[in-house]
Amino acid sequence: MKQLTLGIVGATGVVGQTALDILGDGELKLPVKTVRAFASPASVGKRLSWGTQSVVVEATEAESLAQCDAVLFASESDISKRFIPALVERGILCVDKSSAFRDDPAVPLVVPEVNGELLETKNIRGKSLVANPNCCTTPLVMVLDVIRKNFGLKRVIVSTYQSVSGAGKPGLEVLEEEARQFFQTQDLSVKPSRAFPKSIAFNVMPFVAKILPNGDTDEESKIIFETRKILGMPDLPVEATSVRVPTFVGHAESVTVETEQPVDISRLEKLIASSKGISVIPNENPSAAGSAEESSDVAYFPTPREVQGKDEVLVGRLRTAKVFANGVSLWLVSDNLRKGAALNALQVVETCAGKGYFG
Repeated sequence: MKQLTLGIVGATGVVGQTALDILGDGELKLPVKTVRAFASPASVGKRLSWGTQSVVVEATEAESLAQCDAVLFASESDISKRFIPALVERGILCVDKSSAFRDDPAVPLVVPEVNGELLETKNIRGKSLVANPNCCTTPLVMVLDVIRKNFGLKRVIVSTYQSVSGAGKPGLEVLEEEARQFFQTQDLSVKPSRAFPKSIAFNVMPFVAKILPNGDTDEESKIIFETRKILGMPDLPVEATSVRVPTFVGHAESVTVETEQPVDISRLEKLIASSKGISVIPNENPSAAGSAEESSDVAYFPTPREVQGKDEVLVGRLRTAKVFANGVSLWLVSDNLRKGAALNALQVVETCAGKGYFG
């Protein structure tokens, strides 16, 4: 298998640095010989680590990018729109984390565990562009796909609880600053910051990205559209509410779905647990069986803090949704910087390599 030169645009951001961490772990079957890191002029010359190796940050320039076999864009949409078209023309595989091309019907939007067949060389050869979904859509469709295949899917209602790292380094810095300020001054006045329209420390806000004319936020609109596209169900009723919460890393989602067929919760738990990239936290702790005191006082469910740094999506609180004749409710968490962004993009490159894209 060809040894690749992989470029990462936005390498100094939280997603870019997470991609370097994952590459350094060496767990992916990704034949990377050389990593090239690209960022803004202010970061040029910085040295970044990946595993035992390091790389010096370069300026994001077309000719330098063109020397790569594949490029992961962990940057804003305007950067993607500026550089990707010319790279695609040259046959260089581009995996774009931004929303720049997600709604383009000609561009596959891929979660390898769900619709990885779109990465067959015959499907993307000559296009060379794959869009990476929103950090909440990715874990959501992984679980919905299991339900769809086994019980049918009629409608989806999801509320997301999104950490400040979804807003990049500024989000992380603002939460830390506001929390420190509170303990120094006891000041919890609601005021905007450079990252959020209101203070986020010890607060929640139903606002992730701008509010659209129809009342949805941009984030909610992305989740709805992308879920339909990835599952291949353009008419699937999906309702989403996105909430920013004062956690550093890890997104959580409360999901209720209506299904075509009755759902056996025990069977669904086994099906999800056997799916690649997902683990299930049982509703009860087997070791506490027979101990009413232990089983009633200890809750067994995943939280964002537990999933930080992990690749798997964690699912818990599986139960029948009584609001529908056939339905189920569940809770899921994932590391938004890993499976929600960097890991999924690297898995796209890994899958393409495994399917012979690079020769």
